[in-house]
Amino acid sequence: MPIASTRQRYQEGTIERVKRAKGPDVWVYRWRELNAAGSRVQRKKTIGSVSQFKNPSEARRASENLRSMANAPQINNQGARPVTLGGARGHFQREELRNPESGRSPSTIAVYLDNFKRVIVPKWRQIALVDIKPVAVEEWLSSMKHLAPATKAKYRNQLSCIFSHAARWELYRPTNGVNPISLVRQSSKRRSTPDLLTIDEIAVILSLIDPGPFRLMVLVASTTALRRSEVRGLKWMDVDTDRCWLSLKRGVVRMDTTNMKTEASRKGIPIMPQLAEALESWRRETAYNQDDDWVFASPYTDGIRAYWGESVMSHHILPAVKKAGIQKRVGWNTFRRSFASMMGSKGEDVKVVQELMRHASSRMTLDVYQQGAVEAKRLALNHSAGIFMH
Repeated sequence: MPIASTRQRYQEGTIERVKRAKGPDVWVYRWRELNAAGSRVQRKKTIGSVSQFKNPSEARRASENLRSMANAPQINNQGARPVTLGGARGHFQREELRNPESGRSPSTIAVYLDNFKRVIVPKWRQIALVDIKPVAVEEWLSSMKHLAPATKAKYRNQLSCIFSHAARWELYRPTNGVNPISLVRQSSKRRSTPDLLTIDEIAVILSLIDPGPFRLMVLVASTTALRRSEVRGLKWMDVDTDRCWLSLKRGVVRMDTTNMKTEASRKGIPIMPQLAEALESWRRETAYNQDDDWVFASPYTDGIRAYWGESVMSHHILPAVKKAGIQKRVGWNTFRRSFASMMGSKGEDVKVVQELMRHASSRMTLDVYQQGAVEAKRLALNHSAGIFMH
């Protein structure tokens, strides 16, 4: 008598539209699985309502993670259909992406979701994880010639997260236990050196911005090296003008309030007395001056949110840069980089600059942010000029 095969095939499952007593109809995903006794049992899970997913095709795409879950216990059995990137991505989003233990901020989660939707999933959705090879990923990244290396490196890293998650949940078995995306060569080195501003150029830009919150935002960014999100995230409770001190507790990215990523980022910093006076003056002037108010609260939202950084840059800072005749690429990070390089050109101790920048290591300060000023380089060359006099 032949022995019955225990091999299980990959299940697509079924999508059904189910009526409810109240509210719109819902889409339900149904599948079968083995219980502890070895018997097949029916399982079902609601995907969403017809108002969320207009047709069965949309509901089926939304159920990719459920199909991965239904097949997870059997994917390593011989003959099982391999899990696709689309299925693994859905499982990653459901089980890990928003998991508080992962420590991802709302803005980071939004970036993941956006990159998955626009770039990664359209290319790899239907391809099995076991069929995605490092060289193919390299060729895909290389084809996006219009993108900066750092952007392509982020795509690679996010793709790697999906593979690591799938292996950890035993959705697939990587060859030799190696995440194939770890073998993908993609440099994050920038194509060109970022522009820096001199003290005189910053002073001219400030003079061409009307007195008020926008000029003060530039003054804060250029004298403290705060990140754009940290400037927006300042509240009056964080500002101690008597001690000339800023306590850094949060950032604001888009409309999300985020925590500081590292212990170094959370350290407070001293500020110049002139900046403390400017902040004190602005607090007397603004209608939003309570401890829990944003320092740069926007009146367009009745103080609920801080001014939008991109709007301030495009409507106030860049016009001042253009009017000043400065032919450089300027963004919020320009002020941070310029601060680091000015400190370096003045011979400040790298450890001091690192802590002012709130970098986790001095290597980040030296290798990424500091650039030697042209004048400092000429002075260094002048020290060796005596060689040619002999």
